[in-house]
Amino acid sequence: MRHQKILLSLTVLTVLSLSSSAQEVYLGGGYNSSNLLKQGEERWTGRSGYQLGADIRSVNVWFAQFGAHLLVRNLNYSLTGLDSAGVVALGNTEFRYTDRSLRVPLMVGRHLLNPKDGSAVNAYLMAGPTVIFPLSTELNNSALNVTTNGSQWYLGATGGLTIKFLFVETGYSFAMSNVFKGDTFQTDPRINLFHITGGVRLRLAQ
Repeated sequence: MRHQKILLSLTVLTVLSLSSSAQEVYLGGGYNSSNLLKQGEERWTGRSGYQLGADIRSVNVWFAQFGAHLLVRNLNYSLTGLDSAGVVALGNTEFRYTDRSLRVPLMVGRHLLNPKDGSAVNAYLMAGPTVIFPLSTELNNSALNVTTNGSQWYLGATGGLTIKFLFVETGYSFAMSNVFKGDTFQTDPRINLFHITGGVRLRLAQ
């Protein structure tokens, strides 16, 4: 409940900031990589994924940004076969976990140059919370019944560059919550997220 109140408050502040100035829409997609804080006995490892979506940003030196993205993450975990004496009898067997989620970042940042001056090249830094809402999950191990947390919280920072109507950015988000519910796995990993995104930006008519 506390997280929901924080998200609601930040959303209201972001909407008020966006409504009081001109806006730009950023449409893009790119690559992401999962960095797990603990491998644990399941030997979790991150794999590459992708994301695509849109963000709306106020056109000021200091700006607020709100976004909605489809995020696809991939993880592998390994199980080792043991005999009755606890000795390794089989090699590692790898399984893959994939989730598809709605990623909602709420960012505050600063442009290097005032975007209202019309410079062809600009740079920016931004930071803030992100919440991820799982849409679907896939685990290629029918023996396990996995329940994913309904929301996962992150705190991260992003830096980017704009060249005319194009943009490219990279960022890193630190996980504030676990992925799974229950005790299906001995280790419930937190997943930090690295991403690279590129695309186009469109200025909306005032």
